[in-house]
Amino acid sequence: MSQPSPRYTASERPAKIQEALNTLGSWMLSAVSVEPGWNELVLDIKPLSDTIFVRITESREDGDYPGSVGPLKASSPLIPAVEMLQHACYQEGEGSWFTASIVLTASNWPDPDYQLGASYDRLHEPLDWQGEGSLSRRDLRKHLQTFPRSEQKVPAWAARRLQGRRGSGFDQPQLSQPQREVPEGPINHYLTAALEQFAQAKTEQNLANLARTALGGSLVMDISLSPQAEEGGPISYQVLRLTNGMRALTAYSSAQAARTYSASVLGVEEPRLLAEHAMKVFLQVAHDQTIDVLVLDPGSEQEAFLEKSQIQWLISSPHNLPLQQGLIEENMHKVLLALTAPASTLLVGVQADDPLGRPVMLKGEEEGQEATSLVFTNVAEVAALDPSLQVRSAPALEVLKLLAGGQSQAIRINALTPHATLPMEQVRQLLSVVESQ
Repeated sequence: MSQPSPRYTASERPAKIQEALNTLGSWMLSAVSVEPGWNELVLDIKPLSDTIFVRITESREDGDYPGSVGPLKASSPLIPAVEMLQHACYQEGEGSWFTASIVLTASNWPDPDYQLGASYDRLHEPLDWQGEGSLSRRDLRKHLQTFPRSEQKVPAWAARRLQGRRGSGFDQPQLSQPQREVPEGPINHYLTAALEQFAQAKTEQNLANLARTALGGSLVMDISLSPQAEEGGPISYQVLRLTNGMRALTAYSSAQAARTYSASVLGVEEPRLLAEHAMKVFLQVAHDQTIDVLVLDPGSEQEAFLEKSQIQWLISSPHNLPLQQGLIEENMHKVLLALTAPASTLLVGVQADDPLGRPVMLKGEEEGQEATSLVFTNVAEVAALDPSLQVRSAPALEVLKLLAGGQSQAIRINALTPHATLPMEQVRQLLSVVESQ
């Protein structure tokens, strides 16, 4: 499917991503047969080595309606757009995505306003939707040859798939033995601190702090009930039946917390553990009707529960996950890319009693010091600062342009750690580069 090497320079990629998304969004509006009144259309894309599989899901007030799964025909006009999107999303050393989801939202029917966005998964193994098959070793080799990665950025499941039954003695691309999937220490030290804070004061604000610190990072999951298979297979997370009859999906802030609970409560000394991205776990809770709640570090002093409705509120509200990830990883390159990416979103907080709807500012610590403009990556970030604030969202570039024309000397992304502060002159230079492309 793909060209032998990435086709675009770093400066060309944002425009190519937007071009590809516009083509895919136009196709969704013109070619997908749905009745008016829908809230969201999602086009899931999974390229294999010789075929691209797609799936459309329609969302309405009464639920989600997945459509059929099928391969794109060789003559499909979508193939060039998918190829362009995958190549334009390439990042040196980190590769490109395995699966992508193009999201088209509609509001204000009968004359709807449309918004187009996308999310890209570079880390997780693509799901088998309807028996079309997962990525084979051949698929993976071709993907990694086209979109090369450093060894540290090759997921453990992909390394195992490439090694197969022959161990490490296979042909290129050669990979070292995968590292431990779960670190020994805390997997997300921001979440660890938030759990300790919540244990001291179980407030709404501290609960929002838990949700915001988890999002963008990883969680430790007990997968002892999953079948052990060299070629992968379905993964089953640990689920507990609570005394009130509710079913709780369990997640941990560290391998030690998971082992302690497993040994003391379940009688299993060495559980099988896996590090999963928190958003993947949140999506499981939000969409699995058999799950009622997510419990973090069960049985410990900092045990905390995130209800399904709270998680659904968080992931269904506007958010900028790539920007959140860049902050957690302290990767300024990722932060700047996420700010200027097509369909990137930023949130602001507004005082409920402010008739002008002005975004809240971060006041200078010293007298006479200029205030800093505040923007946020998700609704939980706003709630953790002040639950009384109203949240408004807009395309990131529009927010940056608005604030760049104001009086503040800097923009701070998120009030609480992890955060980043950009001098306004740097923001103006960033906008100038984007507008010149």
